[in-house]
Amino acid sequence: MRAPLRVLNVEDTPDDSELLLRELRRGSYNPVIERVDTAAAMKAALEKQNWDFVICDYRMPNFNAFEALAVLQQSGQDLPFVIVSGTIGEETAVAAMKAGAHDYLMKGNLTRLNACVEREVREAEERRARRASQAEERRLHRELEEQHRQLEQRVLEVTALNRMFQEHLNQRYAVIEAYQELCKELQVLAKGLDSLAERARSQPIPDLQDLMAKPDAER
Repeated sequence: MRAPLRVLNVEDTPDDSELLLRELRRGSYNPVIERVDTAAAMKAALEKQNWDFVICDYRMPNFNAFEALAVLQQSGQDLPFVIVSGTIGEETAVAAMKAGAHDYLMKGNLTRLNACVEREVREAEERRARRASQAEERRLHRELEEQHRQLEQRVLEVTALNRMFQEHLNQRYAVIEAYQELCKELQVLAKGLDSLAERARSQPIPDLQDLMAKPDAER
């Protein structure tokens, strides 16, 4: 026996639901079926539980397959949707397929039911896998875009820091040049002082008493 197959059966006749149940069991499925027959009941069932499959009667007294398709689409769930009808014309069946149904079967001949269920469940799993892969690709793309944005921001910050460093470096060079210029001036001044000192040493210092004895005009 396979894993449980959760089937939402949009059907107003309990006997028809029982017929589907027996056919699915014949195909080695382990079906769990809930029957609903109004839009409100279908919406509530979709909200309260996850389903693997929707099997819908084409026409009921107050509900039909097209309305059921609309309820399913509004729920945002991507579930295999198969119409089972007592009488359905080819034109109506084509219109139902265009509206979103995946297949249709006649109630009087359900021999294709299990093959249809197997195919649609497999394709639904493949669609989910593709959506998960696409979602992961989108997530990675957003992550790469964010990393690129952060990298660009970091480049701007590093550029600004480099500009500040160059400005500080230029200021340092200016200070060094001023210091070197000052050193040169000090060296010139030192040479001048050395020259004065040398001249002072080479000239005799006059005797103080002789200097005092000279008249003011000779001093």
